[in-house]
Amino acid sequence: MNILLFLTPKQEVTLLYEDYTIGQALRSIENGGHPAVPIIRRTGEYVGTITVGDLLWYMRNNDLTFAEAERLPLRNVPHSRDNRPLLASMDLTDLLENSMVQNFAPVVDDRGMFIGIITRKRVLSHLCQEMKLQAFLKRA
Repeated sequence: MNILLFLTPKQEVTLLYEDYTIGQALRSIENGGHPAVPIIRRTGEYVGTITVGDLLWYMRNNDLTFAEAERLPLRNVPHSRDNRPLLASMDLTDLLENSMVQNFAPVVDDRGMFIGIITRKRVLSHLCQEMKLQAFLKRA
């Protein structure tokens, strides 16, 4: 099965550009309502994943105000973890293994260009539908 069937395209994903300021990143994350989001370059390559906690701990550890965060680049903030990207050509087994350890998987093409994400919720929803279908077929 093609993992792209589960893809939320880049245009629908809350994401950050690596040249954002910390303040811009906080506002984008707040507006999107997600605790972790992908970071990409303006040229489209996936850079990593950052969490709200990464940003807030950085501000706390460096004694920064929100006004100061408006001037500092996001690239200064270390990431506590980076979600491993999946290649669009990978199969369902890779996706399932990835879903066990990450809430979402960034998906990149063969050139490393970010094309979207696949959420754990979407994968589990598909598996539940398949299980219901199998149960129905057994009863029929």
